[in-house]
Amino acid sequence: MEDLRPEIDRLKREYVETERVYSDEKACLLKVINIFGTVVDKHAEFAEERQAIKEMLNSENALPLDRIQAEIGKLRSRIFTEETKAGPDESDTEKVNEINKRLFKACRNIKRIMLPFFDGFYPVTKELKEKADGINIRCHSEMAEAELDEPTNAFLSFVKGLKGKISEDFGYVNKTFLMLLKHVKELENMLSSEFGGNDRLREIEHFEIKINKEVGSIVNSFDIHARISEIKNAVVTKLSNIKRLVAKRKKDELKRSKRTKGSINKLKNQIVNAEKDAHKMSKKAEHFRKAAKKDGLTGLHNRSSFDERLKDTLELFNNGGETFLVVLFDVDNFKSINDTFGHVAGDKVLKVVARTLIESFRKNDFIARYGGDEFVVIIEGLSEEMAHERTEKFAKNFSEKRFTSTMAGKDININISAGIAVANAGEDPDDLIRRADLAMYDSKKKKHSI
Repeated sequence: MEDLRPEIDRLKREYVETERVYSDEKACLLKVINIFGTVVDKHAEFAEERQAIKEMLNSENALPLDRIQAEIGKLRSRIFTEETKAGPDESDTEKVNEINKRLFKACRNIKRIMLPFFDGFYPVTKELKEKADGINIRCHSEMAEAELDEPTNAFLSFVKGLKGKISEDFGYVNKTFLMLLKHVKELENMLSSEFGGNDRLREIEHFEIKINKEVGSIVNSFDIHARISEIKNAVVTKLSNIKRLVAKRKKDELKRSKRTKGSINKLKNQIVNAEKDAHKMSKKAEHFRKAAKKDGLTGLHNRSSFDERLKDTLELFNNGGETFLVVLFDVDNFKSINDTFGHVAGDKVLKVVARTLIESFRKNDFIARYGGDEFVVIIEGLSEEMAHERTEKFAKNFSEKRFTSTMAGKDININISAGIAVANAGEDPDDLIRRADLAMYDSKKKKHSI
């Protein structure tokens, strides 16, 4: 019997441990049922099923696990069916729609912020131009917040590169101006030393004193010397002294003249170099001025030039000038063209759009690339109906253009959407552009709904 004592103690310990685990499992399952009950409480018709499951768990006998699992499964299915039957709450739908509207508006605002940087804000390198062309943000009514992450990060990287380019250019301009300032200072010092100053005046006065002294001594000789021969000798001596002073003066002036000539030649070279630097600066400034007004890809007016023209035209209109309209154009699905056929194909499309706009509108109509794949035209002196005719003429001309992809071996179908807004008295440029923008997006929606 003593030999069995350790084994009996071991079995007791195992029994106690098993009882404890069994009790913990029951407590855990009861917690699950109680949590489950918070959902069931919303539906009185599930109370009996929940109570039946709890009674099975509270039994002192062995738990009927298969029955419990089956009953929980049935109850879960009934709850799921009941909860999803009614569909989403109307208030939730309204909230989602409001969030979508705000996200769409935020996307458009971000795009407006980006466009001026991409369109003539500052002359950029080829690398920065390619980086800017690779950024494309498309706003639509059901977009997700994550769609803004990639273009936003790419834009921040572009701005960082642009900042470095501006810093580099200003360093060059600063260095050139410092060089011009150095030339001016050298010129000032040379003129001061060679053609002015108290030392030069004192030197001339000293020479005049010496000459006057020798001439005066000739007159005094007539009083001092009695005989003609003595007067003659004295005069000859004095004249020799004057001749020597003049010769010395002439020699000094020749030396000075040579130094001055050398300084003048040096100054001429410095002036030539300064003129070259100034010419370079002038050419660079002219390049900046032209670049600030034209779009580098299409040759049309750029965004900054358009903003200036629109502001002036609105001001003239508000002071009694003739009415005008704004037409905003957008290439449909332009991002997919770039992604599928490459940026070279995308650039070609934009150039053809620009040429077709020039062909379709009048010479005095102001045509600009608004940014990315958007173009804009300011039309003065025409009615809205006539503006629609011009827009339809553009659409017809553009439809006759052929775009072929050598990569895909087929023609590419490209469409343009347009929106027209007539200027109203007292409105600001942003309001006018926003109305044209909305009209353009309405045009897109109508195409998709057909």
